[in-house]
Amino acid sequence: MDILSLVRLMQFGDSMLPTGAFAFSGALEAAAQSGVVHDAATLQQYVAAALRQASTGDAVGLAFALRALCGDTVSAGAPVQESTLARLRNIDLALYRRKLPEEFRVMMVKTGRRLTELGARATLSPLLSRWLSQIESGSTPGSYPVALAVLFAASAFAEAPLRNEGEGEEKALLEEALTVYFYGVAMGILNASLRLMRVTHFDVQAILYRVSAQFGELCALAMETPLDRMTGYAPMTDILSAVHAGARVRLFMS
Repeated sequence: MDILSLVRLMQFGDSMLPTGAFAFSGALEAAAQSGVVHDAATLQQYVAAALRQASTGDAVGLAFALRALCGDTVSAGAPVQESTLARLRNIDLALYRRKLPEEFRVMMVKTGRRLTELGARATLSPLLSRWLSQIESGSTPGSYPVALAVLFAASAFAEAPLRNEGEGEEKALLEEALTVYFYGVAMGILNASLRLMRVTHFDVQAILYRVSAQFGELCALAMETPLDRMTGYAPMTDILSAVHAGARVRLFMS
């Protein structure tokens, strides 16, 4: 990984990136209120389960969206092909339809649209602007995983398309994007835990250190899973989200 790639990874992986993700707890609020999660140990189990579910769900869509863009070899001056946009829309819709809880669908599209807006303004990328226009016109839901894939493609191809897939450039790009995604899943829950539970910053950092050791395995699983096997099956999370939606007092939107 070169210096610029590392900087981009740090920027897009920053938990303070203003996408609105801070307003969502990933159903942790309901889990804490119901006693499912009640200490650092159960919090770590919850985060690990969320990451595992994501690796065969949203992360699969992210990987396929980024592969589609790599295959298009989009560069700074070349417009994205219509066939590639169609593939992105299909992946985007598949991701959206697999989100059963309304709160999770809202989170997916709110953060996805915001990330696309931020990326379009920061990078001035025609690719991101084109994807933003697809979202604004209602042609596609605008999920966060696809938005992240488009953002990474726009950043990676700012100077030139991939030079040689045989050298593993595409795989490296996929791993970088997936790492940012998994980091966001973990930190979204852990940041929320500081406001919902009796855990300290030391607890949170220790949990992140332990669960991040599995990111390599999770990236491999996401890259190996076929698109038609992508699943949003998470019964406990879905139930907790439904409970949260009916709560009279809520600190988070999910």
